[in-house]
Parts: sequence; structure tokens; C-alpha cells
Amino acid sequence: MTIDDIINRLSNHVAGELPAEELIAASEQRTELTPRLLDYLEDIAGQGDEIPEGQRVDLVFFAFYLLAQFREPRAYPLMLSVVSANPRTVNRLLGYVVSESLARILASVMVGQCDDEKNSGCDIEPLKQVIENEGIHSYVRYSALTCLTILAFHGFLPREQLVSYYQQLFDGVLERRRSPVWDGLVFNSIIAGISELEAQMMRVCDDGLLADSFMGKERLSTMLQDHSGEICAPPYQNFALIDDCVAELKGWASFNSSQPDKTQAEPAPVGNSAVQDNIQSVTRPWPARKPKSQARKSTASPRPFGQQMLRASSPPGKTKQPVVRQSAKVGRNDPCPCGSGRKFKKCCG
Repeated sequence: MTIDDIINRLSNHVAGELPAEELIAASEQRTELTPRLLDYLEDIAGQGDEIPEGQRVDLVFFAFYLLAQFREPRAYPLMLSVVSANPRTVNRLLGYVVSESLARILASVMVGQCDDEKNSGCDIEPLKQVIENEGIHSYVRYSALTCLTILAFHGFLPREQLVSYYQQLFDGVLERRRSPVWDGLVFNSIIAGISELEAQMMRVCDDGLLADSFMGKERLSTMLQDHSGEICAPPYQNFALIDDCVAELKGWASFNSSQPDKTQAEPAPVGNSAVQDNIQSVTRPWPARKPKSQARKSTASPRPFGQQMLRASSPPGKTKQPVVRQSAKVGRNDPCPCGSGRKFKKCCG
């Protein structure tokens, strides 16, 4: 299969089918393909919000995953440029990738950058500019925060640097208005066990900057102290870097049916609240629903976010108390407590 064949087929992939053969061929011809994918993303980034309505943009999705698998550092600034477009454009180009895997994709290309510099450290300044830009898609900013936590989780970013930057965001760098970005900041601070910023998190709760479905202050405090100083991801949060595109995508619902389920095809409505009603509805690849755990099936009601964290990092010998729900039961059509922006039944439910 030639490079032109690969690009043509990925640019016009058949809905409901995973182009596994093309993705494998792309991996085998990485050296020749990479410049073509970079040029393509540069062109897409250059078009900004002026991409014609009839232009196929399927290749953006596959280019993000392939370049992440390749650990291609040159893709880092191009990806940030693409996701810095208008939220409506970003949703058209990437759909569920914004909330499902953008953080891991960005971390994967940044790790390639760290390797090239002999582990001298990832350049997080461009990522910080995205996080602090109020005009960018709010869930892109959320994913950028998670990307930093993933880098720290894998040892490519010193925890002290992560804590220092998060503190800056809490102490005035981040605009103080209700936004999913605040959910992302608190969520990642909990995962990273940054108990030293508990007072700032409590103030965010008191100021009403978090989603109504977010955990209460008592549970938040318990979570922080449970693995203080250690990064501990919840079981539904994948922090692995992108290593195999086929393995990553074969479980997606959109690649497992020749006739996609139209009731699930449209991406979840995500983005800044100011442009929420104007986000374009397009059919992009969408993931399969996450399977319910046996533990959840055996309970009378779903667990809120924060009660599903891994306990492997808990201090040895610490006595665990029975879990008591600290917030109201989450309805199937309510916003998911994890802060993803999707309905509970289509996310962690």
C-alpha cells in the first residue's frame, strides 16, 4: 500500500469500519508518512475557522492518533494550533477526541520532545497558554490540564512543577467564572494528591465555580488526604500513552458497525457555555460505552465521582471506612459527576 493510498483511504474512511489495514501500513511506513501528516495538520491549522463545509476532515482524527503513536514532537505545536480554533470548528474536526483522548495524545507527542532533548524536560509553556486562554474550547483546556498530570504520572514533569503551576492557576491566573476548566483543575489536583492546595480548592467550591454534580467538600478533603503526595488515577481514567492506534480504536462503537447507531453518532455537546448553542452537529467517531463494574452493579445506586479512585496508593496500615454517599443520587440523564460534560448514562454510568 502506497503513502497516497493510505492518506486517501484514511481521508475517506467507511463509516462503521476501522481502517486497521491502513493504520498498520501507516505504522510500517512511518518515516515517509510523517511529513505528509504534518503538512496536512499545518494546512488545517492555517485554515482555522474557514474550512469549507463540504471538505472532508476525517484525516485529522487519524493524524492525531498516528502522530501520537509515533511520538512525533513536531506535531505538538500543530495540534495545539488546531485545537485552539473556534469550539465549533474543533468539535467538527475531533468530536469525542476532545474529551476522550486529547490529553493522552498531547502527552504522547510531548514525550517524544522530551526524548529528543535527552529528558531535559517537556516544554509546557505552549500548553499553559492554551490552559489560560479563555477563548479556547473549555474541554480542550480541561484536557491540557490532564495532559500535565499524565506527564507527571509518567515522570516527564516534576511533581513540584505541576503543584507550582496549579497553585498559580488557583491564585489568580485562571479567570474566576464558572467553567469546566475549574472542574478540570480540581479533578486533576485530586488525582495528583495535591493536599497542599486544599484551601484553594475549598474556596473554589465556596465560590460556586464547579459543576453542581461535582463532589462535596467533605468528600474532596477525604480524597486528597487518602493519597496525599501521590498521583492516583480513578479506574475509569486512562493515563497510558498512545502506543498502538489499532488497539486504541478497535473498541470504539463507531468502528464496530457497518451501519452506525444514529442515536449515538453525534458527539456530546461540549465547549464554552457562550457558544454552546452554536456548536455544529457532525458525525465523528465515537467511543463505546464504558462497561459497568461488578461493584457498581451490586450497589443500590451509582457511586458519585471520587468514590471510585484506586486505593493502591493509600498509606500502608490505614484503616478504610465504609463508603458513605456524600451527595444526592445521580440520575441517568444528569450531567456526569466526573465533569466530562456528557450525560451520566453515556459516561461513567
